[in-house]
Amino acid sequence: MNKRIILSILLISAIPWLSGCGSRQLDGITVMWWGDVYNYNFARKLVAAYKAENPDKQVKLIGGGGTQKLLSMAASRTLPDVVLVTTPEAYNMGSRGALLPLNKYTETAAFKAMEKEMWPGLMKSLNIKGQQWSVPIWTWTPGVYYNKDIFDKAGVPYPSRNWTFKEFEEKSRKLVKMENGRVKVYAFNASYSLANTLLVSYLYAHGGALYSEDTKRCLINTPASVAALKAFSDLRLKDRTSPRASDEAGMGTAGRNTDFFQAGSLAMTMGGRDYLDVLRQRGSVKFRWGAAPMPVGDKACFFQVASSLAISANTRHPGEAWRFVSFIAGEKGQKLITTDRSDVTIYKKLTYEKAFLNYQGRPDVNPVFRDMLLQTRPVPYRIDDDEWKAKAANHLSLVELGKISIEEACARIAADYVP
Repeated sequence: MNKRIILSILLISAIPWLSGCGSRQLDGITVMWWGDVYNYNFARKLVAAYKAENPDKQVKLIGGGGTQKLLSMAASRTLPDVVLVTTPEAYNMGSRGALLPLNKYTETAAFKAMEKEMWPGLMKSLNIKGQQWSVPIWTWTPGVYYNKDIFDKAGVPYPSRNWTFKEFEEKSRKLVKMENGRVKVYAFNASYSLANTLLVSYLYAHGGALYSEDTKRCLINTPASVAALKAFSDLRLKDRTSPRASDEAGMGTAGRNTDFFQAGSLAMTMGGRDYLDVLRQRGSVKFRWGAAPMPVGDKACFFQVASSLAISANTRHPGEAWRFVSFIAGEKGQKLITTDRSDVTIYKKLTYEKAFLNYQGRPDVNPVFRDMLLQTRPVPYRIDDDEWKAKAANHLSLVELGKISIEEACARIAADYVP
């Protein structure tokens, strides 16, 4: 009887450790990693490398992700100890108290030494009002991939490493190929959205902006922004350089996940260094291709996005969680990223090594995505930005349909803006 009482007491005392912590383990941490099989398998390599360095530490890796799912898990206190998050997720989750502020760790001398080796602005892009919500582990900056065969047939020189948007416009008009009154080959494809990297780069390169640096004022309806969006709209619609939604329907591709570039219907497409894997490993392109940086306007305006690791505000193992995060963000973790995947390491010095330069046998392509990082800025983002940009896309779609002018669309977008 006494043994049963003792056992019951032990079980009851264990309940707080077992409840409210989801799939966490008592003797280790749980890490949630989003992405496809390729991405998840790479996470397994990182975990294996960490455990080789820390054989007494346990890590359970699980798949999943998405802002709403992560917020729901945080509300139910089942959020894993460590989560892979995008910049918007870090903003939205951190502002809602779901993440642990990391200043205690990132403001140490040891981490500051690591930060000095990172690309400029990376840590700042994940710091909101003084709170460091996550730590970057790789970066993404869009460039331009181009079909050399289409350029050659049109007699258009390839993009250079220092080309401008004026050149981009001139080349785009010459690259369009017509057959029987219809466009057979488009110059590029860009959705009519304030989330589109080409459109936003064009906007900022011509002196426009989405909103002020402090996000208190919407700037989409300023003269510079309206002029830039009108010029971009004319390039797409009047010069027919990019397919509209109706054009895609006519090509039988509406609603389908079709890569026009791989299909040979586009002369240029925008993508990060990870698109190199798509073309080399998963694609079946038959044409010759190259890559160039995003064009510039009066000044270079390359945008940078970071994938990062955050720690749950409810973790019972903050020290172990930070040990894992700092390992992945450290040189050993980053060397794995440099050699095993196309995302760009957070450390500048590693991008000058052979492992980076010769990735996928394309030393002509890899430096393009390194050199842009010397002049990048974080992609414009604020809390709950996605909802505002979704409304903006609806207004811009009316421009594409000829229902309203760019000026009217910009006025409506500005009216929807809530600081």
